[in-house]
Amino acid sequence: MNSGMDWVVAGWLLGFAAVNAGLGAAWWWRTRDERKFLSGVRAVDADPIQAAWWLGGSWNSASPQQERYAAEVAVSLLILAEDAGIDSDGRITVPPGRLGRHGDPVLAALVTLLRLHKGATVYELLTDPRFERFRKVLGSRRPPLRKWFGYYRVPALTAAFVTAFGMALHAMLMRHAVPGLPDSTPGWWATVWIGLWAVLAAVAALWPQELSRPWPRFTRGCRTAVARALAGASPDTSRRVSISSSKPSDPPTSTVVADSQPLAGGD
Repeated sequence: MNSGMDWVVAGWLLGFAAVNAGLGAAWWWRTRDERKFLSGVRAVDADPIQAAWWLGGSWNSASPQQERYAAEVAVSLLILAEDAGIDSDGRITVPPGRLGRHGDPVLAALVTLLRLHKGATVYELLTDPRFERFRKVLGSRRPPLRKWFGYYRVPALTAAFVTAFGMALHAMLMRHAVPGLPDSTPGWWATVWIGLWAVLAAVAALWPQELSRPWPRFTRGCRTAVARALAGASPDTSRRVSISSSKPSDPPTSTVVADSQPLAGGD
């Protein structure tokens, strides 16, 4: 490789590296508040309600920051503490005589409002104006994190394409042969640039996908926290909570059906 070709290769590769360095600096700047929040949170001791907000659902592919799952976990925690029961129709009520004194503001607000309004479903907790206070307290537990990683891979892949094509065109115009080929014809660059693009694109693809969930370590800790907090929940309780969060096909009744006995403590 002659000195002229050295400068062509070095210049374009430095440009490609500069683009990726700029993307990295942009990501670091934009996530400074999120990293500050995460530095103060030990993922292994994550708050289960806040963790549920971030997870968005019990399955791995759920979208993050979903209010419904946070409400479902809060209700499940209340049932596990035996401060609420849930019937087969998904209606949540506070058993007579249960004070439900909780240090957690979300659970305290939930007990108070359920007792005041003689019960509710999770769907009503999330939509009924009577439970606005609960939604406000629940929303205060939402982690200050972005839902998606962000658009960094596309600019990096674009830079890979421009670098490969630009380097090849630059070398052709300067009449530089492809290094390592016995044929000194510069026209080989018209084919070689595709392989060069594939190599650079593989490097650019190391950036996470745009719509992927960021902060995987925190996510793992959140899954552990929710699983540990709900370890005592029965499958039947989980099923009833799921029914409770679904939109009813008919207008919800104001009283519990007579033959639907509340399920206290998930049993």
